[in-house]
Amino acid sequence: MTTDLLNQLFRLDGKVALVPGGYGGIGEAVCRGLAAVGAKVAVAGHNAERAHALADALTSEGYDVYAAVFDAASVEQIRTMTDEVAAHFGRLDILVNCVGLNREEKALEITEEKFDYVYTANLKSALFMAQAAAKHMLEQGGGKQVHLGSVRTLLALRGRGYAAYCAAKGGLGTMCKQLAAEWAPEHINVNVIAPTFVRTEQVAAMLSDPEFYSALTARIPLGRVAEPEEVMQAVLFFVSSASDFITGQTLYLDGGITATQ
Repeated sequence: MTTDLLNQLFRLDGKVALVPGGYGGIGEAVCRGLAAVGAKVAVAGHNAERAHALADALTSEGYDVYAAVFDAASVEQIRTMTDEVAAHFGRLDILVNCVGLNREEKALEITEEKFDYVYTANLKSALFMAQAAAKHMLEQGGGKQVHLGSVRTLLALRGRGYAAYCAAKGGLGTMCKQLAAEWAPEHINVNVIAPTFVRTEQVAAMLSDPEFYSALTARIPLGRVAEPEEVMQAVLFFVSSASDFITGQTLYLDGGITATQ
């Protein structure tokens, strides 16, 4: 395969990517990967200090990166932030939604407050981020969207209070199929990447527990958890020209869990 063909398939020069949740463990890897293959990147999230710190670090490395601050629980702020990013760069080609949180409660104990929190963080916010980005993509003839799901998009988890999280991530997978179907005529591709545990700061305490880690990796045929860079590599495929005929799909980045459970 020639270098010209590889560039044609995988380079993102001139493209603008918005990454909500872009300064987390997965989000930062995604932002760095997008920038490395030529995209202009907006790092977005509720923590202004962290968003600006990553944007400044990447800018100092020679990349075109912008920090945007918003609350994913606010539809108004989602819309304002997305319009701000599109205005800053002059267009919007890619959305990689890395926003996602969980609050564990057993099914018999789950409160309306925590259910609404998990639903809003994982599903409601995703819909309105997708909508806000799609409005700009429609104006320019297409775009690529990737939303971060989980193996809980498909599978439950024994012994844990994951009812709200499974409901939200399961809904995300089906919702993205619908968005893909509605927006296909407009050349907007919508896909989901659904990882198992990824080695990030957010789950570091859980992964540092030898008993928990041993039980977890025993269920994974490849015998380990994922690394943030592996999620980034899957994202780069889905937002590149190499995936132009793929939409409405969920890629389980799980070391084989969903092949065996």
